[in-house]
Amino acid sequence: MSGPGTELDAGLAGALEVFAGRGRVLVALDFDGVLAPIVDEPSAARALPEASAALARLVATTDVALVSGRALDDLRACAQPPDGVLLVGGHGTQSSLDGDAPPLPPERAELLARLVEELDALAAGREGVHVERKPMSAVLHTRRAARDVAAEVTERALAGPGALPGVHALRGKEVVELGAVELGKGAGVRRLRERLSAEGAPVEAVLFAGDDVTDEDAFAVLSPGDGDVTVKVGDGDTAAAQRVGSPQDVAVLLARLADLRAR
Repeated sequence: MSGPGTELDAGLAGALEVFAGRGRVLVALDFDGVLAPIVDEPSAARALPEASAALARLVATTDVALVSGRALDDLRACAQPPDGVLLVGGHGTQSSLDGDAPPLPPERAELLARLVEELDALAAGREGVHVERKPMSAVLHTRRAARDVAAEVTERALAGPGALPGVHALRGKEVVELGAVELGKGAGVRRLRERLSAEGAPVEAVLFAGDDVTDEDAFAVLSPGDGDVTVKVGDGDTAAAQRVGSPQDVAVLLARLADLRAR
């Protein structure tokens, strides 16, 4: 594993060399915990300046996308991405290529309204717990809550509204997201790869970096044996083939890749 601000380890450096030598490639990145350090107030998250600078260089030679659980407008406001960077939000349900998400069918809209209502009831009176509304899901945030409160409300959310028929539940770091439609960054990355390939030269390989358990399904749809590069940021079990320690290391990775692609 690379330490903050250090050189990348030999395995990852070698994988980047091979990846950079391919034709059309896609670099897809989670935002929180990858480009931006985790903060208590999600709206205050910002990409590290060195990461933003590396993205601005990389997008000149490479397809680049941010793939986040955040709603598209929220992701755009916090990430402030360089021109040319694509955005995939809502755990794969929104894309900047498509504009606003299509309206939910009536039965799904009713389900979403019920999810918001039940999560609001769970959050009521619990300090540090709040509910975020997205176009196709509702999110229970517990990062600022006492640990016993966070554990209790998380389990109640999963066992209650999270278990309703037709609900797609995702549990991340200090969040529970309940979708009225299927959620998943893996599906979002796969659709983006297919969309880009259909509109131009085929995407030969994808690099995806993520820090959360919700990023694991993106790692699962990629194949390092076929040239994809999967990078876990931080500690924890993972299906990713490579690992770095922090967003500072991601900035080093992106700068290295920008150098290699510019050759």
